[in-house]
Amino acid sequence: MPAFRGQGKATEGVVPAAITAPIRVAIVDDHNVVRAGMERLFLSHSGFMVVGTAGTARDALAIGKAHKPDVMVLDIVLGQESAMDVLELLAASVPQTAAVIYSGYPEQQFALPLIRLGARAYVDKAAPVTELVKAVQAVAGGATFFSKAVQVLLWASVNQGAPSGIAGLTAREFQVFLRLASGQTVTEIAKALSLTDVTISSHRAHVLEKLQLTSNSHLTRYAIDNHFLK
Repeated sequence: MPAFRGQGKATEGVVPAAITAPIRVAIVDDHNVVRAGMERLFLSHSGFMVVGTAGTARDALAIGKAHKPDVMVLDIVLGQESAMDVLELLAASVPQTAAVIYSGYPEQQFALPLIRLGARAYVDKAAPVTELVKAVQAVAGGATFFSKAVQVLLWASVNQGAPSGIAGLTAREFQVFLRLASGQTVTEIAKALSLTDVTISSHRAHVLEKLQLTSNSHLTRYAIDNHFLK
């Protein structure tokens, strides 16, 4: 059975009991307009305090360490980095901060790897903005917030054994997959993730095998065709 760090009972639209103190929120998205819109959204609702906004993984971690928000709202792609990078380091340095993924990428593609890294909610940017507010309230109260589609994926991953294809990648393999697809070399990825070239090469081999691909160029094409790259 796969381990989903920080996973509680899967919920959809469930808001926990009233929280008396303001929920301290950090917003991370590489688009200025989106960050500004989310900040206005939370400030327009009582019970929220925006403690910082960021457009990069590095700035997100700096906000996390400095302000220790209750909830960090994350887009998946952050320039050359991703929510994967933030989630991994956030769990190590600011474990009390719950992560909500807010993205336009298909949840069927990204949800499982992100949940394995500790994400407690996944909200589609196409959903009503009230869904994002509910998700933040839910995770701040210790719950999770996933659509019925993601709940089905979770149950399938538990009940059907090791999944195949993209869903079969571990969180680290998925992280390496995204970086390889964006054109980064093994050495660049190793440096960014503080791992050895040998380790990254091993992950690359596993990714290619699981996706039944033979080269980095095929991997990039796969990522583009399946909407993993903007």
